[in-house]
Amino acid sequence: MVTPLCDTLHSGTKGLMVPHMSETHVLDKALLAELARGAEKVFENADALYREASVLRDYGALNRALFLYQVSLEECAKVEMLGAWATSLLMGHEVDSTKVKNAMASHANKNRTNAYFLKGDSKEEAAKQVGDVEEAIKAFKEMQKEFHLRANKAKNGSLYVDFVDGTFVAPNERITLEMVNEIAALDEEFLGLSFPKIKMLRRWAVNPESIRDEIAGFEKRINELRDEYLDDPVKAMEILLQEMLEHRLEIEEKKRNKK
Repeated sequence: MVTPLCDTLHSGTKGLMVPHMSETHVLDKALLAELARGAEKVFENADALYREASVLRDYGALNRALFLYQVSLEECAKVEMLGAWATSLLMGHEVDSTKVKNAMASHANKNRTNAYFLKGDSKEEAAKQVGDVEEAIKAFKEMQKEFHLRANKAKNGSLYVDFVDGTFVAPNERITLEMVNEIAALDEEFLGLSFPKIKMLRRWAVNPESIRDEIAGFEKRINELRDEYLDDPVKAMEILLQEMLEHRLEIEEKKRNKK
């Protein structure tokens, strides 16, 4: 998945580039607020899907439970997408609502986004150990593709009877409790990762001017991430968002301690 920010800032293999904010750029506060509101609605839906899936799992309806867990995971990915769009807006870039809609509708984009939060496989880790960035990126992209195919296959298998190797196979013959428990644990983890970003987007919508200044203050760090993740701007963007969130939490903690 290429977020709008990454799409705009990515050039060849140069990765994340740093735009200097224009003094004349007028921030679309209404759009920023809508992105934050949308992310909150998406998270609420993801959480509801998780809870409903858990009810189905406990009832023994494993096939439909897996389907709802997978949809919940895809909703979590949309939170990441909207966070990147909001950051792009604050950095002075135009946001195309059509691209937002299309990106959020793509199952492949959402699964590939979620793959960034998975632990790297043995090939990727081995390449990182020897400093082979190109091979590490290649291994990650292979894992990313496999994750999407596996997730999509399981989701379809949870709903439809298929004709496989000359035999009809029903969902209850393909979906196991182990598969459902695995995706449930992953969904719970991703919901936990998404919630702090909802709070961050709320703050951005309330006071966007100070956040723009804060993002500008991260320019040096963005340059460092650009050099470190030449071919992986999405990963660089995720690290930046996380560090900004941690920075904001530190500021709030200091304010509480002064009282």
